[in-house]
Amino acid sequence: FGNPLRACCGHGGKYNYNMNLGCGGKKKVAGRQVLVGSSCADPWRYVNWDGVHYTQAGNKFVFDHIVDGKFSDPPRPLRLACHKHI
Repeated sequence: FGNPLRACCGHGGKYNYNMNLGCGGKKKVAGRQVLVGSSCADPWRYVNWDGVHYTQAGNKFVFDHIVDGKFSDPPRPLRLACHKHI
């Protein structure tokens, strides 16, 4: 991931996150509502969507590690953990 701690869709600061002005957020500039909380160009380079939720790439990363057993103790791929009993 190119930006593991930065939100893909947000506004402001080092992490592109503002709890008062999130993804899709607007603020008044010169009397007009302006969109400031817009999404990044490449969400596949981000783990975090909006400061709270994972991007699809983040979810895929976690899923892939669960399925291959890296988050299990002892490590056991999901395909070996579930067996059909006949």
